[in-house]
Amino acid sequence: MQTQTDPYLDMQNRISGQIGALAEAVPHCALAQLVQRIDDIRCLARDHGFAAVETLASRLESAVARGDYRAAILTYLDAMSDAVQAPRGPMPAAMHEAWLASVATRLGH
Repeated sequence: MQTQTDPYLDMQNRISGQIGALAEAVPHCALAQLVQRIDDIRCLARDHGFAAVETLASRLESAVARGDYRAAILTYLDAMSDAVQAPRGPMPAAMHEAWLASVATRLGH
């Protein structure tokens, strides 16, 4: 008996897996590798409708570019892990702001 899988759940699991793998690899990754892996997650999220994850990944890319990512990266990855579990469908702008505010709060900004 063949079971049909939900493409959304498959993508949700794939993105979650990439976020988790990056979190584990952070201490051992070179800067260029971090940037590439964050960008891969951002693009995957963008292409599959995970807007909150895309927004957080974009902000993390900016933090990395500024050079202040070491303290922030795990906080962003935690927020991205939470965001990937958000219900499917269009997300209001206020929800994006709430995810970003949660990161700022965790970082003490």
